[in-house]
Amino acid sequence: MNRGTRLGIVNPLTLVGNEIKTILGERSFPFDKVVLLDSSGQSSGAVTELGDEPALVEAAASDSFEDLDLVFFCGPGENNREWLERSSEDGFAAIDLSRPSAAEDARPVVAGINLEVLTDADRVVISPHPVAIPIALILHQIGLAGQVQFCAATVVQPASEFDQAGIEELAAQTMSVLTIQSLPQKIFDRQLAFNLYPAVERQEKTIGDQVRALTDRRTELALLVTQGTIFHSHTFSLFVRTREALDVGAMVATLQQNPAIAFPEGDQRFGTIDAAGRDEVLIAEVRPDPSIQGGFWIWAVCDNLRRSSALNAVLIAERLLFGAGMTN
Repeated sequence: MNRGTRLGIVNPLTLVGNEIKTILGERSFPFDKVVLLDSSGQSSGAVTELGDEPALVEAAASDSFEDLDLVFFCGPGENNREWLERSSEDGFAAIDLSRPSAAEDARPVVAGINLEVLTDADRVVISPHPVAIPIALILHQIGLAGQVQFCAATVVQPASEFDQAGIEELAAQTMSVLTIQSLPQKIFDRQLAFNLYPAVERQEKTIGDQVRALTDRRTELALLVTQGTIFHSHTFSLFVRTREALDVGAMVATLQQNPAIAFPEGDQRFGTIDAAGRDEVLIAEVRPDPSIQGGFWIWAVCDNLRRSSALNAVLIAERLLFGAGMTN
């Protein structure tokens, strides 16, 4: 390129948008400028930081995208759709992290599974739901050793899936329970503090469809998303059954071959809080089921803002803009 790369981040004050800004800096992403845009009508005019400099969030407009090379779309999908559809007309690549996705026919891409298949023809790419990415990474990797017949996944979802408002309400509920006061319930429809229940906003069908698109479509997948008293990071309990019987050593060795997956070392132990700030899917345990041949239990955790959101999107951006050189 004769000039630096020009980026856009739509809804940059969301937790994922903020994490994208952080990771761009951590990876020394070679951009000339970053434009911060608001499609929700809630943060236009706000001042934030980009690197060590103040930056202004502007309202998304028809001319906001004309000179951009690549745009990250965060936040609600319904607010992003009209702007994402301008990618063809304005000539920018788009990475869609919207919830739900604003791009209906685009390819879902996960670093560690199918990043290498991207070409110049992929101008709109979906970075999948943060529940889908760790499950797909694990099933894809196991599938290299043997066909996965069935997977039943129970997921504990953190409050940060509802952005900063969810974190603040969980914190306020926790204090209210401890001091015996009335509970705020604007984000969650009941007490979340010290509680666990089936999530209200699950998107289980979308997640299942994305996992199937990224792995072996012959695999039967059952999924339950629950809402837990956790501020950050998803927790996964997976029951996996393979067609050919595998021993624990073979399964662990296969999973360890993917750099996006990490196991404990020495006396290290992985819990949900250990995933915060980590770039890998952390697998705490792999054990065979004592009664079902070919059945295994896998317990894993993953930072929902990094590996399964912002980092995956930045890795896609590096691939689209610079080829294989920077991605890892």
